[in-house]
Amino acid sequence: MSTKWLKTKILISLLATYPCLGQLSAQILRIQGKVIDEKQQPLIGVSIKDTLNKTGTTTDSNGNFMLSTSKTAHLIFSLVGYLNQTREIGNQPSLTVTLKEDISTLDEVVVIGYGTMKKSSVTAAVTKLENKNLDQIPLARPEAALQGRLAGVNVSQTRSAPGSAPLIRIRGGSGSIDAGNSPLVVVDGFPGGSFSNVNMNDVASIEVLKDASSAAIYGSRGAGGVIIITTKRGKTGKPLLNININGGFANAIGHNDWLGKDEYYEYAVKYQNREYNYVGGDTSIPVWGDNRRPPQYQVSDALRNNANTNWQNALLSAAPFQNYDLSVSGGTENVKYYASAIVKDVQGTLKNTWFKSYGARANVDVKVNKSINLGLMLNPNYTRNRVSPHAMIDLVKYPPFVPVQNADGTYPKARDFWGLVVSGQTNPMAFLDGSFYFDDAMTTIGEMFASIDLAKGLKIRSSVGTTIAYSTSDRFRTTWGSTNGISTGTASDARTINLLNENVLSYTTDFNDNHFDAILGASYQKATSRSSAMGAVPGSFNNDIIHTLNNAIIDPAQTRTSKTEWGLVSYFSRIHYAYKDKYILSASMRTDASSRFGPDNKWGWFPSASVAWRVSQEEFMKSLSSISDLKLRASYGSTGNFNIGNFDFLGQIGNTYYSPNNELANAQVQTTLGNPSLSWEKTHEYDLGLDLGLFQNRLTFTADYYRKNTSSLLYNVSIPAITGFTSWLTNIGEIRNEGIELELTSQNLKGPLTWTTSFNLARNRNKVVDLGGLTERLYTDRFGMSWLLRLGEPMFSYYGYNAIGVLQNQEEVNNTPILSGSKPGNPKYEDVNGDKRITPEDRVILGNYMPKMILGMVNDFSWKNFDLSIAIQASLGAKMYNFENQYYQGNVLGAMRRSLVEGQWWSENDPGDGKMPASALSQLEFQGNSSVYIENASFLAVRNLNFGYTLPEHLANKLKMKRCRFYTSINNLFMITDKNFHGYNPEGYTAGEVDGINSTPGYNSGSEPMNRIFTLGLNVNF
Repeated sequence: MSTKWLKTKILISLLATYPCLGQLSAQILRIQGKVIDEKQQPLIGVSIKDTLNKTGTTTDSNGNFMLSTSKTAHLIFSLVGYLNQTREIGNQPSLTVTLKEDISTLDEVVVIGYGTMKKSSVTAAVTKLENKNLDQIPLARPEAALQGRLAGVNVSQTRSAPGSAPLIRIRGGSGSIDAGNSPLVVVDGFPGGSFSNVNMNDVASIEVLKDASSAAIYGSRGAGGVIIITTKRGKTGKPLLNININGGFANAIGHNDWLGKDEYYEYAVKYQNREYNYVGGDTSIPVWGDNRRPPQYQVSDALRNNANTNWQNALLSAAPFQNYDLSVSGGTENVKYYASAIVKDVQGTLKNTWFKSYGARANVDVKVNKSINLGLMLNPNYTRNRVSPHAMIDLVKYPPFVPVQNADGTYPKARDFWGLVVSGQTNPMAFLDGSFYFDDAMTTIGEMFASIDLAKGLKIRSSVGTTIAYSTSDRFRTTWGSTNGISTGTASDARTINLLNENVLSYTTDFNDNHFDAILGASYQKATSRSSAMGAVPGSFNNDIIHTLNNAIIDPAQTRTSKTEWGLVSYFSRIHYAYKDKYILSASMRTDASSRFGPDNKWGWFPSASVAWRVSQEEFMKSLSSISDLKLRASYGSTGNFNIGNFDFLGQIGNTYYSPNNELANAQVQTTLGNPSLSWEKTHEYDLGLDLGLFQNRLTFTADYYRKNTSSLLYNVSIPAITGFTSWLTNIGEIRNEGIELELTSQNLKGPLTWTTSFNLARNRNKVVDLGGLTERLYTDRFGMSWLLRLGEPMFSYYGYNAIGVLQNQEEVNNTPILSGSKPGNPKYEDVNGDKRITPEDRVILGNYMPKMILGMVNDFSWKNFDLSIAIQASLGAKMYNFENQYYQGNVLGAMRRSLVEGQWWSENDPGDGKMPASALSQLEFQGNSSVYIENASFLAVRNLNFGYTLPEHLANKLKMKRCRFYTSINNLFMITDKNFHGYNPEGYTAGEVDGINSTPGYNSGSEPMNRIFTLGLNVNF
């Protein structure tokens, strides 16, 4: 082809396409416009998308926009809280678009006790957490999803063992001493549920009833707050299959300052010399091989020439996990269904610990006709757990000179190298390899209900449900896995059947500007339990191969069976009235009768009332366009607590042994003192609240002030032993929790890049108001620390001597107020009363286990098909009695940590930092009773970072999918603690619960390290 002909062809082609180019140019249109609401106010940040040209923009601060488009294009206008609107361009050079409020968004439905309510109509302190990708944040327990997300709801991960449950406290708990402080968990209307039976993939939403007004409908069980879990239900349409798979590994966040064998030897010598000096010994005598030095003050040369084991690293390792979840849902107009199954396999970071879980759920709803609806829920769960035979402290404190294992497979002990000077405990790896501790649990929850529409607005719902729980616990320890070389074994099992029948009559109506709804209900619940246990005579196992008790001699002293039951009869009602959706009133009453109380006090009455004024609906607010919503709330309510032992109002009988005619005989004897007047523990709470929405609800704010007093405490008071008993359960005393809560949500950016921030803050002040005529009560542990109940102070505050330094030498001991017997190196205490002596009158409050403030913040970002969520939590002001420290300071000549030994006082010539006293078993009486082991447990943690990518819809459709999301997640990305905090976990209390008058909350003697969890996952919808 010639060049001339080619040029001619190109020219002809260009001339032919010129009219088309002109036509296209003529279709391009630059339009401008404004978006307003129904009040003619401009809307900011409205997203405008051109469906034809795939372009877009957003409105400015005046609601204006400008966009290049074409006549045939369609523009979609969207803004959160408003209905989307689509407009055709045509020849219009300008547009004015009015968006209507999306009532379904503004009036989000909130689940409350025995019903639902529009969020705008809620008059009490109720908060909601929707499951927006929370099921794609792998968590050891579903409760962890609440961390940092809800004001006033504190979720503490006190233990890190696989399957261990966190501690949940709402507004400081119920304020109870003996009857528990945990919230009531309600799953799909079934009270008394548990998070352990909940699969996060099944959860639609979680509502928390924080004040007594909202919780009073649950009466005797609502004092600690109520958590309502609503699971997913089927919807009309084709079957929707969801598959969620994730896996990864967990790394324990351990200490990095363990001493190696050379440093360990150096400090072991210092320790032995100091101890020898305390008894008047000559420390110039060689520490090994010289008979002039007593053996208990010598240091074996084997320490320098043997192993260099870091027991933390030897016992902890990266632990894999995997989760598989499948669900299918759908239905017709008459039958809807949701079914799911889950398999979870979690290995513990501590060797030979793991947790496995298998669960299923089926929710079925049947519409028989226009008036009758039926439903069925079935939720079986099975778990199997291998647990550690010892606390973490018993494992990692082992000295570094001991090898993990000998070449022949046996496990060496510390005394193999250093005689009786060191602990006789067996090798930690032998503990873990030679102990077989298993817990199994099978729980099945089922419910059937029928709902009948009796007339317009009038409905009755009746349900029958049951929880059947069966658990076993098997323990076996081999001869080589025990310290004394004796095999042991036990087996126990428990069975509980909990039956519940509830009947609720509800009525709702609207007339003119009025809305009215009411419920009237009755509930009947009965639970029966049976348990048995038996154990082998220690050392009677024939071998270490067969772990069951038929391989041993049964020990009668460890063999028992027991049966118990309890019942609850309840009647309740609630009315709710709203006028013009501006003036709102709610009131409820519940009465419960419990078998746990005396015949004269079985019935408890729990009223509540609350009001709200939606100020933003008033005419005088219409001109304030920046205020989208403003509501004032006030409420009062009474709740109860019946979480004590069954039949505690009766004098109970237990087994004992006696020897008539020198023959051992079994008998029964009264073990508790009865109290026929025993009655309900009650909590009365006031709440004042404010809900505010600004700038089309782009900024929302909620504030609450509350005061709740828990009185008539179920309290075991001390009584003279001459009565034959040491305590008596009665109703006495009062505890107050008072505080504020703030929640702020901001839609910072809209458009292609969205950014939403949710921030919350809670401050709670706990105070003892009454102790039944006493001003204070102390419980002191064996090392001297006391836990104090005192009028006007937080319950169970630490109480002891305030250490202000270290006694450096004998001269300072002679010229300083001291505790009797103090030596150089012991703590120097504050002489509080100035009498030149240190006596019990110089003890002071050293802090408290409860945080003064809890903060949380969640940032959610999205850009195109990418999304990112970051959850942060902070706890300020809590103190920990970190008694674990003393094990790493040389006290037992076990493992040592540099941060706990290098600052110690070792001698007058080696005085350390002047703050850390000499730590030794012989000196614990001078440290355990003081502030030496009180540490600041405040922290700031990134609890979760979740990053995801959703496949574009057209690509997903090509793969026969509706939606496909890939995600990765990191839990406990990092944590910042006080520089002087030495624990593994600032929430890691080994005795963190208040469970009686001798409680020691905040005590830590060796909790597990926190785990940093890395996850990859895939979520697919078909």
